[in-house]
Amino acid sequence: MFSEHLQKYAQEKYMGRLPFFGTLKEEIEEAMEQCTPDEQVLMKFLYGTMPLRDAGEYGFSVFLGFVRHSLMVYQQMEWCRNIQEDVFLHHILYYRVNSENIEDCRRFFYDQLKDRISGLSVKEAVLEINYWCAENGTYESSDNRTISPMTLYRSGKGRCGEESTFAVTAFRSVGIPARQVYTPRWAHCDDNHAWVEVYAEGKWQFLGACEPEEVLNRGWFTNASSRALLIHTRTFSDYSVNDDLECVGREDITVYYNGTKTYAKTKTYEILVVDEKKNPLQDVTVFIEILNMAEYCPVATLTTNEAGRAFITIGLGDVHIRAVKDGTWLEAWTSVKDTDRLVLVFDKKAAICQKDIWLDADVEAPGDYPMHPVTLTKEQKEKNKKRLQKSAEMREGRINACYKEEKALLYPEAVGMLKQSAGNFDEIFQFLHKDNNPDRLAMLKSLTIKDYKDAKADILESHLAAGTYRDKWAEKGSLDIYEAYILCPRILLEELTDYREFIQNYFSEEEKNSFQNNPASVWEYIKSHIKFLSKLDYSTICSTPAGSLRLSFANPISQKILFAAICRTFGIPARLNPVNLEAEFYENGSFVPVSGKKETKAVSSMLSASIILYTDPKQSWTYYQTWTIGKLKKDRFETLDYTGLKFTDGILKLDLEPGTYRLLTSARMPGGGQRSSAYVLDLKDKEEKEITMRLREGNLEDMLVANVLEDFEMQLSSGENDIKTTASSVTGNRANILAFLSEGEEPTEHVLNEMLEQKDVLNRLDAQILFFVRDQVSLKNPTLQKVLAEIPVIRTAFINFEDAVEPLARRMYVDPEKLPLLIVTKPGLKAIYGCSGYNVGSVDLMVKLLRLS
Repeated sequence: MFSEHLQKYAQEKYMGRLPFFGTLKEEIEEAMEQCTPDEQVLMKFLYGTMPLRDAGEYGFSVFLGFVRHSLMVYQQMEWCRNIQEDVFLHHILYYRVNSENIEDCRRFFYDQLKDRISGLSVKEAVLEINYWCAENGTYESSDNRTISPMTLYRSGKGRCGEESTFAVTAFRSVGIPARQVYTPRWAHCDDNHAWVEVYAEGKWQFLGACEPEEVLNRGWFTNASSRALLIHTRTFSDYSVNDDLECVGREDITVYYNGTKTYAKTKTYEILVVDEKKNPLQDVTVFIEILNMAEYCPVATLTTNEAGRAFITIGLGDVHIRAVKDGTWLEAWTSVKDTDRLVLVFDKKAAICQKDIWLDADVEAPGDYPMHPVTLTKEQKEKNKKRLQKSAEMREGRINACYKEEKALLYPEAVGMLKQSAGNFDEIFQFLHKDNNPDRLAMLKSLTIKDYKDAKADILESHLAAGTYRDKWAEKGSLDIYEAYILCPRILLEELTDYREFIQNYFSEEEKNSFQNNPASVWEYIKSHIKFLSKLDYSTICSTPAGSLRLSFANPISQKILFAAICRTFGIPARLNPVNLEAEFYENGSFVPVSGKKETKAVSSMLSASIILYTDPKQSWTYYQTWTIGKLKKDRFETLDYTGLKFTDGILKLDLEPGTYRLLTSARMPGGGQRSSAYVLDLKDKEEKEITMRLREGNLEDMLVANVLEDFEMQLSSGENDIKTTASSVTGNRANILAFLSEGEEPTEHVLNEMLEQKDVLNRLDAQILFFVRDQVSLKNPTLQKVLAEIPVIRTAFINFEDAVEPLARRMYVDPEKLPLLIVTKPGLKAIYGCSGYNVGSVDLMVKLLRLS
């Protein structure tokens, strides 16, 4: 059934992996012998290409489930008959989409969909499956841990990466090749996005996951993607029969392929690297970076050829280039739009940064140029609208039915957690209800919202073993330390497992005593016993503590997770530092770092230097939006995570390790460009430096327009008696923010969440805020209801969107196809600003413009 080329490839990869399976090797080989010849080829392909940690986390039977299901649909589904072998392997067979938890769930999805798509063409089936996805999942902002497709099904919500993983799983379950498409960072706003491509009718076509349309190659992100610098897909091996694919880098075992030209105007850009004598330099690593969230995000990795050249197909905006060779590195900005080539010269001064001075860069994003203009008929729009409403009703009805109020009210402090658990309600309630152990509620409080959606009662139960240390810490008056850093089973982004029993049984009594007497020896053990090879890893995934020990293999972050797990198991408070992710244990009232330095001996603190930052108190400073700070490690600055840190009266002191640091600031313009500044400094031991921050916010006056809007009819929402009136009557002689919303859709959700973040400002704003929606049903949207409750000054009204929105959008020279539409007006319906669709920071900008005008 499979080519000789594949059989040879799979065998070679599998044999190369066997030595790394450790104690699992014999078990895997015995199970392999029980497989059919076709199953063996695919199982060897998977075991030979998967992230090594997966072999230690999931049993042979899990992967065999994926193999058998893919063989079944390959043989039964008509649309599979002419699919190329590599497309089948990567986009039907493969069990992993990105960094999600793995469950053998393909049969579940197949059973949900097989009858629904019976008799449909592949394109019709794709559209119908996406409606099913919308009936079962929608967007919700959350943390970076990627839940499994089954968890999204049970909870009904997920961020875009989880929605796309869910949809890809659905398509693959019925033999439709599918892959996740990803822009690591947008160029025009501070965010990223993931969606889906399916292979239908002989070509790849795109759609928004859980965001069904009546046609393919259409989504709310169509315009946004036309402004992208880079869009890519990934596979977990380099097996291919297509030489036309443009590889934009390998990250460990993962191969990334460039898909930008499908979505945006591009050009093939050249980077030439030479030495000071103009001789070409081969094997220089070239990183393509995007300024986003006030940091340089590497989105592609290239290597120069023998002529010193590297090439990439990329969007027409400004990019930051970093080149590295033999420990030497240099950086430069370049405009892809205005130039065709960048020449980098490695000389003796290459890696010398200008220090103690602010250096400015004006960064332009690609312009808007939709590559897939699609205009729906009125009938298509109406059909889609009705089906989306029905999908939302079905989804909310199913998820709401999971919440059992009479049970939840038995635990008033846990009501919120139980509501958030959605389809996992029974698991959380079962754990909470077993007895009156105070650690039950304390453990739940220590978890994340996402944990409530997929934590299992038996796993949580196993972690109550930590209770033997409760009294010791209670006597010290430090129950908070015990609950957060001993009892809590969550360390970072790893899967929750019952690791305590495994760790207890794994180590000898002598080792346990050594660890408890000297917690730093845990790190010494890990560094001497747990190995790592990047070529076998997918760095986005964390290993579980037990998985790391089974294979004696773990990536750097997983080794730190293992450290914390071992410490917590033996009653030692431990964590990963939230700023720099170094491993630490708690001793004598403070956390002591053990990782991140050459010696293994713990020191009381490495934060022996400091900087004091001064800002203009009138400016808005938000970490990961307007500024970041990174520490130089080898050849790049690694951003420290100071999420939520605030300036007090324009002053902020940071205690830091000695080293070289870079401050980056960025002010985003309405057109998507940025005004950035960078400051590099050295910090010596016990040194303190003072720095005045620089944020170039641009000229707000340049953003103002003066467009008089045509009056339109509206109906004010006023309880039982809605009032028919006109916009001019309601807006009157005052400033206004007019927001035309498409509740439940991702761009509108983003705007509503921004309003919640700015609720105090909006409640005090000297302007009227009007929300326009289609009908009373729209007001039932949970996010919208929350905004109206938190910002009671907002008024709501109904309009006919089909008649009113398009003329208003065109008057403001923004895309009439994209919602939400936001317009700022002065008296007399004089509009001074407008935007539509996905524009991060638009709420903050409107407030600034109102204050300016």
